[in-house]
Amino acid sequence: MQHLDLLDYSIKNLSNRKLRSYLTILGIVIGIAAIVTLISVAQGVNAFIMDQLGMLGGNWITISPGSLRQSIFGGTTGKLTTQDGNALRAIPGVQDIMYELQIMRLPVQYKDETANAMGGGWTPNVFLFTSLIEIGEGRPFKENERHVAVIGYNLANDLFKEKVRLNQLIKIGNTTFRVVGITKKSTGLAATTGSMVAMPLDDAREFLGNQRFPNQVDEIGVLVAEGYDTDKVGEQLTIKMRQLHHVGEDNEDFTVMTPSFIAERVNLITGTLELFLSGIAGIALLVGGIGIANTMFMSVIERTREIGVLKAIGATDNMVLEVFLIEAGIIGLVGGALGLLLAAMTTLVLNYFGVPTDISPELATFGLLFSLTVGVVAGFFPARRAAKLLPVEALRYE
Repeated sequence: MQHLDLLDYSIKNLSNRKLRSYLTILGIVIGIAAIVTLISVAQGVNAFIMDQLGMLGGNWITISPGSLRQSIFGGTTGKLTTQDGNALRAIPGVQDIMYELQIMRLPVQYKDETANAMGGGWTPNVFLFTSLIEIGEGRPFKENERHVAVIGYNLANDLFKEKVRLNQLIKIGNTTFRVVGITKKSTGLAATTGSMVAMPLDDAREFLGNQRFPNQVDEIGVLVAEGYDTDKVGEQLTIKMRQLHHVGEDNEDFTVMTPSFIAERVNLITGTLELFLSGIAGIALLVGGIGIANTMFMSVIERTREIGVLKAIGATDNMVLEVFLIEAGIIGLVGGALGLLLAAMTTLVLNYFGVPTDISPELATFGLLFSLTVGVVAGFFPARRAAKLLPVEALRYE
């Protein structure tokens, strides 16, 4: 018998036991669909975050207080000041410095209504540093300008009964601000600016009062000049910050985040998430593999006399082994293909609800090959048992 004959024979055997074959395939379908869907979610989240980070550009570096070591092992969180930023300006490749003061909750009063917003104070060049804050109407605030604000699209249009227009007045705390700019309506990470208030740094410092030390800032942004390597500039910034804060590598009280640094952390987190989700889904596939093994063992028992006849007319052990491996492989492969189809339908639903997914050709190929491998591995021992049956004993079997 040729290999194609064995394939045709195996397909006919599966067709003769349709219900059992379908139920066995179902286990693989669920397992592969779960694995592909969950991995696609992890990869989709990774791609989404990286795409959003790409909007920031590749020529910026962020310095924040505290270090990763401190966040894990504890320790005193450092503080950043405008003196730090001014000292960093002398480093080759530093084009500009931006300062930020974060305010997590801002009670914004407009006419007789109050809404909660978040935001903070920045130096005016923040609008050059990031494309996440895009002005839709009006303008950004200027250097030395006070008591003016750029507000988010949602805050201006959705959170009050009457829409907030340019040059109208809002009240934050005890201070009245004039609205000079309104951001564009945005999606993704930029959507977080929808309910924000951006004000000049000195206004934010006045609002926070004694919650911050004089000249303290929550973040320093560094714009890297064109033609300079951000990673190398980041290394020089780290060295300078250690000198300014009188710390060493082991007790840094700050974190310098370059685009590549952030990308590495994002890949690490989403990679761990992908591995964890795959492990959970793999349990379902393991159950499917056990189902294949059980089905094939039952098939060997039921077809013992048939195996004896095959061997009596000249079928070799390898031919019998191949027949059962082909059957197990077909179950795995068909289950994998249907699982991919189910995963594709599931990801369409998830995308509709705003969950990013990404079924790449590599992931689809992996799903098919993995399901085929599970089928063959699960069917190996039943196939081996069938191949080792002696013709005389098999023909006697009732």
